[in-house]
Amino acid sequence: MRYRDYVFVVAGLLLTGLAVAPLAAQPASPPQFIHPLQRGQPPPSAPGQMPVVPNVPTLAFDAESKQYEASPGEQFAPFTFNLTNVWTNEIIIDRVQASCGCTTASLPANPWHLAPQAGGQVQAKINLAAKMGLITKTLTFFYRMMPGNASSTRVVTLKVNIPPPPALAGNMSEAARKAAMAKAKADGQAIFKGECATCHVDKGRNAVGQELYAFDCGICHESSHRESAVPDLHALKQPTDFDYWKTIITMGKPHTMMPGFGATQGGPLTDAQIVSLAMYLNHTISHNLSSAATNTASASLVRGTAVP
Repeated sequence: MRYRDYVFVVAGLLLTGLAVAPLAAQPASPPQFIHPLQRGQPPPSAPGQMPVVPNVPTLAFDAESKQYEASPGEQFAPFTFNLTNVWTNEIIIDRVQASCGCTTASLPANPWHLAPQAGGQVQAKINLAAKMGLITKTLTFFYRMMPGNASSTRVVTLKVNIPPPPALAGNMSEAARKAAMAKAKADGQAIFKGECATCHVDKGRNAVGQELYAFDCGICHESSHRESAVPDLHALKQPTDFDYWKTIITMGKPHTMMPGFGATQGGPLTDAQIVSLAMYLNHTISHNLSSAATNTASASLVRGTAVP
């Protein structure tokens, strides 16, 4: 290669290096900060597209489930849920819906706007009228996440353990109670006759389901003066199901103080009342629930109506 050609080649290489150097010398853009809750999340929805619901927690509750131990005669069970917006943007809670009419809840505002890391309390209560034993209700929170209005729900559980009403605890004197027990041991159906009928027939005459249990069963099985011969239905050692309850309610139990409540045995209950009572017991006490009977009974028991 001639000297002049060599000079041209070297000069060309130097000019190319000078043109590329400014680009290489530019500093790299700093990495964009991504909040821990947003890592792995899809980008925000473009205008006109459906918002994407994040798969990370957005509302944090102090507890997903709470239980209240009611006192005898208490009319309402109060609950307080503390919640916090743990999302990176505003959350709007539009409403809270209870699982049934006996349960109510109120938001601090309607709708309730929660900035990131903001929180507050939601008050709820359950009406305990005509209820006994352990009951379970739910609250469903309907809310939106900004930006994009992505909708979601959260469900919390409320449980109440309800003792029998004071009226079922018994207000008889000890002597009168022992006399009544002796009479019942001699003739189980005697509780449906004479003065005994005031408590064992009249109170539950038009009742069904849970209310019927309180009047006709709780008066003995849930009484604070329950005799040792009267079993605790919540602690039976044998399997029970819908057929078990229906049979023992209708026919009674021979050689015990458990009378037959069926009309064919001289008892005060109709077939529809017996079915509603057996369904209630199977739904609340049985260890091996009969799903078909329970599902059929659910709506009727909530409304307190008899099932034909």
